[in-house]
This record gives sequence, C-alpha cells and structure tokens, in this order.
Amino acid sequence: MSITGRTVWWKIIFPGTVALALLLPAAAGNAFQAGDRQVHLNGQSLEVTWDTLTRAPQTITAVGSDLLEVKNIAGLTKREINDIGALLVSKYGLLLKVRPEHLVLKKAEKTDGVWHVSYQQTVRGVAVYDSSLGFSIDPEGHIKSLDSILYPDARAPGSVRIHRGQALKAAHGCLLETEKKEYRLRGETVAIYPERKAGAVDYRQVYIFNLFPRKIGHQAPPAGGFAVFVDAQTGRVVRTQALLKPPGHCLTKNGASEEEHGRHKMRAAEPAGFEGPEESFQ
Repeated sequence: MSITGRTVWWKIIFPGTVALALLLPAAAGNAFQAGDRQVHLNGQSLEVTWDTLTRAPQTITAVGSDLLEVKNIAGLTKREINDIGALLVSKYGLLLKVRPEHLVLKKAEKTDGVWHVSYQQTVRGVAVYDSSLGFSIDPEGHIKSLDSILYPDARAPGSVRIHRGQALKAAHGCLLETEKKEYRLRGETVAIYPERKAGAVDYRQVYIFNLFPRKIGHQAPPAGGFAVFVDAQTGRVVRTQALLKPPGHCLTKNGASEEEHGRHKMRAAEPAGFEGPEESFQ
C-alpha cells in the first residue's frame, strides 16, 4: 500500500494471476453534490449524469483515467468478476449510495474479449424492479465507465398483508370473462416496485404475475402476454405491462430485458419470475 497526499492505492491479487489496481476513499471528505456534472473524488476527475428523482448517478465516466484496472484478465472467472463489481461499488460508494451486498450478479458474459457485467439491486433479499448496474471490462482490463438505475432509498414494508392467493385473484380480475379460461400463469415473483410520480418515488412491495394465452392443440403458443403488479399491502393492481416473450421463454427469477439507457444498452429487471407449471384461472 502507498499513500500520496489524500490518495490511497491498493493492489489486490485474487487467487491465480488476477490483480487489481484500486483507488479507495481516503479519510478526507470530497466536496460534491447530486447534480454536479463534473465530480472530483479522491483526486480523480469524473463525469456524472444523475436521475432527477432519486438523485442517484445514471452514468459515471472516468476522465483521463480508468474507474478500475484489472491486470491479467485472461483467466478471469465469474466469481472474480463478482469480486471486481463489489470493489467498484465500494470505490464509488459515496456517489452510488448502495452497498455491494445489496447488488446481485445477473450477468457476466465475455464477447470478443470484452466482459459485459450487470447486477440487480435488492432490499432484504427482494429484487428492486427496474434496477441495474452495469459495466464492461475491455481486453486490456480497463473499466472506463458504469451505468446504473439505482434506488438508494428503496425499502420493503415490515410485513405483507396480502397473501399470494389474494394477489392472484386480483390479477385474475384484470382478465375479461372471455379470457379467464384462456390465460395461464407462467411465471411469478415478488419485488420492490419503485412507482415514479411527479417529484417523488413511492416504493411498494408487489407480486408480479406473468400471464400468457395457453397453447391450443398442436398450434404454436401465442407470443403475447402481460404482467400484473399487485400491491402486497393493499391488494390493488398498480400496473399491467405487455410481455412479448412466448410461453416457455419466461424469464428466470433474476430475469432481465434489454433497454436503452444513456449511451449503452442496459439490463434491467423485467416483469418475470421463476417458470413453473402452468396454473389455470378456471
């Protein structure tokens, strides 16, 4: 470890040959506020864009340097990738306001020598809908920027008043009488749903049910379906959303859909849950 002025440099070596050059926060404070486009953090210049409602960063880009540099990445494993993400979040925690243990690895894929990594935010183990943090590691081991949709103030209610059966009945009520025998439950999950309103975000714990038309005979399954969000406190349907994925391709519990965010394609939580046996509404 070496200390120069207010900067503390660490070199971290994982099992094997992977090493990181990591700049950790020093004791001295850093003067910036949410909304500042140019931020100086621990002697490093950053360009930051912000979410106007949550006051959380949407993008953090290093100016003239790297957010993080990974040495000898040829043999990098997914476990080490997860460790790298935790270090990155710790390093920029003053900006992100989310702790590493509140992020769950969703994807770590290598394409043409570039690692693409994404995480989902959780609260007490419950996924936060539409949350993500993503970054790429180039073939030389440089992480230049990160993108995020984070909710630092997200919280879960102390107790759930509506049980699953009541919530499913409420979802069932969204169907027309002619549809009730035609649709099947193909996936479900529980999530924290940030409901954006003018000037504020309300956080609700919700059941999310994925409903798709059933397959008839030997016909190909219909492609269209929809997700129903039911408030776990009130039993009220707070949102419905069209789904394009056909039955048999429902997303996993930590599933995601691609959406455009900033300059990069992000992976964000989608109405989805574990795929189980079809459940009829008859």
